[in-house]
Amino acid sequence: MNGCIFVFIVFIVGKCLSNTVFVTFDPNSIISTTSEQFVGVTFDTGLIRVKWGKVDFRSPKVLALAKNLSPYSHTYVRFGGTAADFCTFTLSNETTGKEAKPCLGKRPGCDPVSLILRNKQKNLTEFYLTAKTWDEIHQFVQEAKFDIIFDLNVLKRTKDDKWNSTNARELMNYTQKKGYRMAGWELGNEPNSFHHLNSTLNVTAQSLGESFFQLSQILTQFPTIKGNVLTGPSTTQLNKKPTVEYFTTFMETKAGGLVTSPNFHQYYVNGRIATVDDFTNSEILDSLQDELRTGNRIIRYTGGKKQLWLGETSSAYGGGANGLSDAYVAAFMWLDKLGMAAKNNVGVVLRQSFYGGKYALLDDKTLDPNPDYWLTVLYKRLVGNRVLNTTSTPPSRDVRFYAHCSAAGSPAGSVTLYGMNLLPEGINVTFPQLEGELEIYLLSAPNGNLKSRFVNLNGVTLEMTSDTSLPELIPIPGTSPVFLPPFSYVFIVSNRSVYSKACLV
Repeated sequence: MNGCIFVFIVFIVGKCLSNTVFVTFDPNSIISTTSEQFVGVTFDTGLIRVKWGKVDFRSPKVLALAKNLSPYSHTYVRFGGTAADFCTFTLSNETTGKEAKPCLGKRPGCDPVSLILRNKQKNLTEFYLTAKTWDEIHQFVQEAKFDIIFDLNVLKRTKDDKWNSTNARELMNYTQKKGYRMAGWELGNEPNSFHHLNSTLNVTAQSLGESFFQLSQILTQFPTIKGNVLTGPSTTQLNKKPTVEYFTTFMETKAGGLVTSPNFHQYYVNGRIATVDDFTNSEILDSLQDELRTGNRIIRYTGGKKQLWLGETSSAYGGGANGLSDAYVAAFMWLDKLGMAAKNNVGVVLRQSFYGGKYALLDDKTLDPNPDYWLTVLYKRLVGNRVLNTTSTPPSRDVRFYAHCSAAGSPAGSVTLYGMNLLPEGINVTFPQLEGELEIYLLSAPNGNLKSRFVNLNGVTLEMTSDTSLPELIPIPGTSPVFLPPFSYVFIVSNRSVYSKACLV
């Protein structure tokens, strides 16, 4: 209660003390429509090697946190990453977490590439995904309301450098026999950068296209587990000429017409050297815009009408930035990425990761929600998949807002706006089209500490009320203008009456 009173006072005082930005939206047209499963999550396949670390798929706490990411529809979960290209499925249950033996090219499905790397980097060697582990994964995703996309090992190659699909078929046979549900498949992780793992590794874009074509033909033999998603080429981010050329060449192959969801991976900064200021730097946030435009331009150029995906993405690469990617300040990169991606016709954004690394939604030791978890829950509860255009006056790179039709369950015509104040001083944001009472979800850093591991909602710190229960995420009533304190972000729902004709359809 005290927190709500505090916020109310801040709102009133702020109206007298701060400059004002006017935010309007076009109520008459939809500029983009994302998937209803727009926000998804990932697990790194490398967790299989270490028996999932501290996460227990049977844990009521983990299941509760996962289920709360699916308020209206299932959530995509992608199992992939660098380790995916060193993972071998086995029907045996005796080898979980152990390294596979060198095969020297003598058995079907053998991975000769692993021999090259065996003495180079200890974590880049063949390891097993057992049938038992696959069973545990599917039990978890079914209970959690996750739809699984699995990244297959593209480094299983024949002597003439074709993809050896033998092991993939074994996995598919077992999956279909067990009656498991698959959302879709991926083949290879960042294949354009294999040379960074070892200079002798090279899967060209043309070769990857041939491998994807082969995979698409195999999937026709497994109709019950084919799924609706075939995503690739899963390159690194589209901010360097060689990567753009690789992505383009892949999309020009037959596979480009077969993938349902062309995707690339994106991170803003290097987690090893990132600073707190990087996370509120509007120039760094704006860098995503060019990459999205490049991806969309390549799809149009190659004759596609498909939606671009961010197939793996977070704030900082290299496992995240400790004390930043898992802190309050990470929310600015995450929320702006969701808004910018939706506005640029991206179909799905897969967050690296649900668990694992400093950029995870859950703390890697306690499994408690990190600040970005609460942001994600609010986004999925409040924000729909139809996007409206917004305009700010005066234009500001540091006060950033996006508008959508509201999520399912809201009255027809309802609009949700969300955005942030990246300035070190408070500011009033006026919404001339919004009359009457609004529902306001203001998020801020406890005690103004941007490196806090917690986040306040309307002045109240968000924490689980038990191992299986989240607190009520309650808005406060307010009217325009809305005061945003320094370095804060907000969701505003206008569901008292019709605000958008386009949202009525």
